Amino acid sequence: MKFRKSLIVCVAVLGVVGCSSNNAPISSANNPTMADQSTVVNNSVFFDFNSSDVSNKYNKLITVNASYLIAHPNSRVQVQGNSSEVGTSNYNQSLGMQRANSVKDALVKAGVNTNQISVISFGNTKLLYPSNDKGLQPKNQRADIVYTSIPPFQYKLNKLPTIDTSTMQ
Repeated sequence: MKFRKSLIVCVAVLGVVGCSSNNAPISSANNPTMADQSTVVNNSVFFDFNSSDVSNKYNKLITVNASYLIAHPNSRVQVQGNSSEVGTSNYNQSLGMQRANSVKDALVKAGVNTNQISVISFGNTKLLYPSNDKGLQPKNQRADIVYTSIPPFQYKLNKLPTIDTSTMQ
């Protein structure tokens, strides 16, 4: 009789424990829809007017992309240099190429194999923002890092390429 009572208590306890719910939050690392929005960034380097120098504020972006490319040697990027409409077409084409090469050089300096990177200049032919808006014009002065093969998880190419830095390991 005592055994039967113990068995009933054990079954009841197991039933309660087995039916309980673990409502622990799902980790954003395992659930891409919950990725922290602060880790989603433009995969572009923006430049000062008439400059092709990569600012130190882009070190993290360069490092994140370099780490991914080193870890994925079959992955490829195309660095696309752009400029605003100010100046001649020839000058802007040249400036766009200088910007693309500056980003490529930064990636190579961070350890990326040069065979993983191609460069192209669009000069002022791919303006994303109106040239008559001086506030937005500097956003045309950029180099976009576009993955052409084996992109990182959550990589997107809409108006500008974006990456989720929390998923690039």
